[in-house]
Amino acid sequence: MVSRENKIVGGFIIVALVLGYASTMLTDVPSTVTLAILLGVGVIAPMLVTNYLDRTGAV
Repeated sequence: MVSRENKIVGGFIIVALVLGYASTMLTDVPSTVTLAILLGVGVIAPMLVTNYLDRTGAV
């Protein structure tokens, strides 16, 4: 069975990859912006959401 944390992390990783690809292929942004998107959405955001849900006791 997949845990809530794995579902959250997996969803954010998919979104981060789509945003990273879009920022690389569709726009003309520096690679540091793409890296920031990948780290922010793929690593930091799921940690914040998971910690928030753990604190509030949400199911």
